Amino acid sequence: MNLEQVRALLPAQIQEIAAAIGLPATQRLVQELGGTTWPVAKGVRRLGVIRHEALKEVVGEQAAQIMAERWGNQDLYIAKCDGPLRRLRDLEIHRQFEQAMREGISANTVVNELARNYQLSDRWIWKILKLPLDTSTGDLFK
Repeated sequence: MNLEQVRALLPAQIQEIAAAIGLPATQRLVQELGGTTWPVAKGVRRLGVIRHEALKEVVGEQAAQIMAERWGNQDLYIAKCDGPLRRLRDLEIHRQFEQAMREGISANTVVNELARNYQLSDRWIWKILKLPLDTSTGDLFK
């Protein structure tokens, strides 16, 4: 997963976090805590130290410190980013399909393999393959 490919599709809050701590740390944050409200602690009191240590395990020490300085003592909603993550999955399915086609593997064989790998139906894989590759179109947050 590389959120850089769909950066423009990310919610404003996630883009702000990415600008502060970097995209790799933000990506780990979304993977681990997406869909939750995280009380960002400064790490002063006992509970704050525990929360700060938990955040460090997810994003690393430097990113956790930046978050504590910027959003300390605030509840920060970490969006799940389902739409952009789905779009990333779809882009990867397109990439794998095109690669297999260049290698001379039949389309049906590739689609069946992709369906098993992504735990989707072969019909859904075909629908994904018919989608345009442009990441800047469509509202992914419906």
